[in-house]
Amino acid sequence: MSGARTNLLGAQGARELIAFLEGGGDGTIELRPDPGARPRLIRLTRPTGQDATDRLTDPTRRDDTAARDTTERVSGRLLDRHVFELAPDPRRPVRAAPPAVPPDAVVLTNVAGFAAGRGDGVSAHVRVIVDATDPRLRAARWSQQAEDLLDLHERTFIKAKECAPHLDGGSFVVSVIGGVTEAGVPLPFTGLFTGLVKSLALEFPGADVLATVHQDVPLDEVLATVSAELGARRLIPVTYHAGGLRLTPRAVPTPVPPSEAPPLGPDALVVAAGGARGIGAPILEALAARHRPRLVVLGSSELPDEAGEELDRSAFIRAEVRQGASVPEANARFDRLGEARQVRRTLAGLERLCGPGRVRYLRCDLRDGGAVERALATVDGPIDLLLNIAGTNRASGVAAKSVADFRAVRDLKVRAYLNLKQATRGREPRLWCNFGSFIGLTGQRGETDYGAANDFLNTSAMNAGGEFTIGWTLWRDLGLGATPLMRDFLEGSGEFTPTPTEEGVDHFMAELAAAPNAPVTVFFGDKERAAIRAAVPEFLEFSAGAPSGARAATRPLPYIDRVLRRDAAELVAERTFSMDRDGYLDLHQVRGYPTLPGTFVPELAAQAAVALVPGRVPVVFEDLRLESFLRIYRADRPEVKRLTARLLRADERESVVAVKVLGDVVAPNGVTVARDRVHFSVTVRLRDAPVPGPAWTHWDEHGSRPLRDPYHVPGSEVLLREVFASTTGTRTHPLGRRGRLALDAPALGRWFPDLLVPSVTLDGLVRVAVLERVAGRWTPVAIPRSIRRIDLYGGHTDLTLAALTEPVELYVTPVDLDLEDPEPDNRAIAVASSGEVLLQVKDIIGAVVGFVDQETGEYVDRERFDREERP
Repeated sequence: MSGARTNLLGAQGARELIAFLEGGGDGTIELRPDPGARPRLIRLTRPTGQDATDRLTDPTRRDDTAARDTTERVSGRLLDRHVFELAPDPRRPVRAAPPAVPPDAVVLTNVAGFAAGRGDGVSAHVRVIVDATDPRLRAARWSQQAEDLLDLHERTFIKAKECAPHLDGGSFVVSVIGGVTEAGVPLPFTGLFTGLVKSLALEFPGADVLATVHQDVPLDEVLATVSAELGARRLIPVTYHAGGLRLTPRAVPTPVPPSEAPPLGPDALVVAAGGARGIGAPILEALAARHRPRLVVLGSSELPDEAGEELDRSAFIRAEVRQGASVPEANARFDRLGEARQVRRTLAGLERLCGPGRVRYLRCDLRDGGAVERALATVDGPIDLLLNIAGTNRASGVAAKSVADFRAVRDLKVRAYLNLKQATRGREPRLWCNFGSFIGLTGQRGETDYGAANDFLNTSAMNAGGEFTIGWTLWRDLGLGATPLMRDFLEGSGEFTPTPTEEGVDHFMAELAAAPNAPVTVFFGDKERAAIRAAVPEFLEFSAGAPSGARAATRPLPYIDRVLRRDAAELVAERTFSMDRDGYLDLHQVRGYPTLPGTFVPELAAQAAVALVPGRVPVVFEDLRLESFLRIYRADRPEVKRLTARLLRADERESVVAVKVLGDVVAPNGVTVARDRVHFSVTVRLRDAPVPGPAWTHWDEHGSRPLRDPYHVPGSEVLLREVFASTTGTRTHPLGRRGRLALDAPALGRWFPDLLVPSVTLDGLVRVAVLERVAGRWTPVAIPRSIRRIDLYGGHTDLTLAALTEPVELYVTPVDLDLEDPEPDNRAIAVASSGEVLLQVKDIIGAVVGFVDQETGEYVDRERFDREERP
């Protein structure tokens, strides 16, 4: 491709040739035996993607990667397209939440009157609280408020630099108030702070570094969220809190949509801010070749009168030194002159493609608002496409990076963008494209400035119609990635896919044709995926659409076969019960028929609620009512049931969902007794993350009396076996009733590997409530009819509880519990050895169906007992 030029030395040049033969870059390669030698030019061209595809011997071959990756490989592409968005990501506590602002923290803020922490000095803990609620900050425009935010942003970097030696084991938190809309769209200046934090987090792995972004909410709510986030697991160090949800940025693999209409019409006007060198040059050449637009290029280089022939660096430096310049000064002059000559060559090539007089070069410093205004004032006509390409890079760690370098890198993108916005006010371009970076998504060590600037371009594009930002990884043949030093670094790090020029151009032209389909796209390949997977294994799964932390979203929902109807407020699903798939029901029999335990209703409700609200987890069940048994009367006759879930309300704290299980009631003889009868109903409360359990003081053994579990006695009307034989050590106690959890882990893995609720534990816990002696020797057998409230703590399942090495104790109070009391006041608790409550059930009402003789094991039904045994 014309204009693509790579300057390489010795062995590096040989590597470039090998890379080309193996499928790498294309263009003009200059091989030099040493830095002072004249180049030997080799022009190489690459077949089109279709030619490469035609030569593949087996284009239908697949492997274990996603279908989209296979498509890219077949077409010769190294990069995949991803759309940047925010998605629900429930909070997962992993430790006790610390104070939001430790007493010794250094605090930077523009919030008037905030007095916590210290205002100056160094500390292991830094807090930056940003008030971005001013309406003038809702758009990416210049204002005094925008200048003040840039100043606070710079002071944030300076504070990180000052505190860098102390941050290991500490924390650095930035909170932006008013940085996101209720609909979950980040506001423009938010990206300055989130981009900086992403890079800081990678640079200080021993510190807790994060950014929280909020709607315009009270400060105490912000601080409560900060405290919770400091105790939670995070995929990347940025969370947004909007519309009652916790949101995390992700990059969703998304093919570019087809477009039939050309993006630029006849005589279109294209303005490029930068782009005459680096990756912008082949982009402009492709636009010129395809559309022949009128083209205006803004740049800072002072152009020579003629492009001239190639200069010899050694000879140039010797001549400059003879005239009194130092070697570094001479080198810098040589580089500037070479860059200017390259710009001149690019412009000449563009004019050949576009036609005489159709390409203009306007010299201005893009960081100077007045210069940009004056330059664009000379450009007539509406702008069809503005390309914001300019950028520079001075990568180094926070401790070593100067404030001047930080400002230079940030401002060439941020101030240039704002200056272009100001200069085009009232004549807004029809399309606006920013050249961003993959680093804007993930951050990068040493790139606090570059990461901040590129994330600013992301959040700005998300708020402007007709605007889009493309996040590039490094290009192989041009720009930063083409320097020999950077090439060697990339080969060593293995973290970046070097993009061939032709592929990069093709991606750009496809994005332009689809614009503005997605405000922010990010391109990366296998190397970036491997680096992300090594750092945060869950992030790629989350980006593929599985909400992190919501267990139901990352594994099957076994009690939902088919969703019949779903919208934002309601879900109707179907589940078929049969002995072929639900053989465990035969281990739980009521009156001889396989029956679903009533304590499994929370599981059915949890799955329906999570299917309706996938970003949250169930923590509370209220008003559980068991209206009729769900039984299988004949092995050859499956039972089809419907689950309905209706969203009652949702806010920042929780979602509340009402669930019913309905079905036709069919008698053992096959006669339908009732249609659409309610089997069960319950209300589910879901939150972003599991709730930590309260503390409980274990009882001593004084006064305990062993009792056999009446549900395991042959002949009992309610007979439980194998996986449901989940308790041991059942006994009475002066304070109530006791037992110990005894889960069968292999049986749980066989029957219930995917449950959300510790349903077998719940079943065993509720059964402890029957433990008493009636008439001296009889223990009731009861079936639950209603439960007022069930609380789940810690996010446990039966499998996680079975894996505990210390015993789980079961307690029921009070000692004089009456299961048939219509106004119950009882409590059942499962407690870890540490004293943490794992599960709590309040106010059980049951129906006693019979009694078991503790001495003989004889079972008698309720009618006989009332007639013969009751005193």
